[in-house]
Amino acid sequence: MVKHLNVIAAAALLSLVGAAHAAGDQNAANLRLPPASAIGMDPLTGNTSDPANWRFAPGQNIGGVAGLLDGVARLSFTTSGGNYACSGSLLAGGQYVLTAAHCADDFSKMTVQFGWYDGKAVETRNVSVGNAFIHAGWTGELDTGADIAILKLDAPVTTIKGYNLSTTNDVGKTHLTAGYGTTSNGGANTATNWNDGKYGHYAFNTFDIDSKTFNKVVGDAVGPDWGYDENYYKHGVTYMVDFDKGTAQNNTMQRIADMTGNKFSSNEGLGGMEGLIAGGDSGGGDFVWNGSEWVLSGVHSWGWQACSTFGLDCDVSSVNKSSYGDLSGSTAVFSHLDFIASVTAVPEPQTYALMALGLWVVAGAARRRNKA
Repeated sequence: MVKHLNVIAAAALLSLVGAAHAAGDQNAANLRLPPASAIGMDPLTGNTSDPANWRFAPGQNIGGVAGLLDGVARLSFTTSGGNYACSGSLLAGGQYVLTAAHCADDFSKMTVQFGWYDGKAVETRNVSVGNAFIHAGWTGELDTGADIAILKLDAPVTTIKGYNLSTTNDVGKTHLTAGYGTTSNGGANTATNWNDGKYGHYAFNTFDIDSKTFNKVVGDAVGPDWGYDENYYKHGVTYMVDFDKGTAQNNTMQRIADMTGNKFSSNEGLGGMEGLIAGGDSGGGDFVWNGSEWVLSGVHSWGWQACSTFGLDCDVSSVNKSSYGDLSGSTAVFSHLDFIASVTAVPEPQTYALMALGLWVVAGAARRRNKA
């Protein structure tokens, strides 16, 4: 993960024509729409300072809660293409882990570890191929809202508290993000790496907009060439975030918003203390405070160096794919409550109060994972 919390996003952003509200007509005229396949959508991670400052340890108090990130899972698995790493989140009850579909659609062996610190795990479980439940809408294409999967562990985890789920659309909310992926500094002109891979890392950011709304707004400004199709997002919602440095130049989402006539907005970040996901963070969780607890709100899906797509100078480094100015996307949990309940047999969150009374094309997916 990259601090200044660097989480990766890769959405199909298109160029804007005719709506250069703040960028100017020449800037808009220079925008060109690349094919969707040319837009990088690999998950990445970055930080504002040394990654060692953003490690989390078993039992650590983060966000005012002791052991808040103990339920973050480290996934290591083998596919026909080699060995890979992803992240995930333990669900309440301890039997299941929520992760990205592109982390679970093609493995022959998988190990899940919790409390990974200094290269050692507090709890270790395994997942058989038959116990990976992939969303029916997953085709290997990112940003459709279907990049989500559920893993059933070979034995429940009873020593760690799993996460309850967000039941609301959390666009605009600050979230805590965590994973066991590669790291870097948000201003570094070097690729993220595994130099601090013995530890998990966390950061904060804000959900700026959902990708369906984003692409519709951009499409309205660009026209048919943008390729916006409402049906593409029928499976679920994807949250988008940018990696702000605290300056207007690196506020990618607002600069794009300016070019659309300000149909949406984005601030300059959390006082220069944001972060973004990176390779290996795929499947990890974004958590929001619902007033009484931190709940699981998003599942890390993709990263995107969008500035070049729009002809903007907001990206700090083309080499560091989790640098200031880059974007990331996470599958929204609230839009998949039925899918999760259908696998875990846990009642939908709306029924929890009543109980108290009586009571994420498959062949291409491997290219989007970060190799361990």
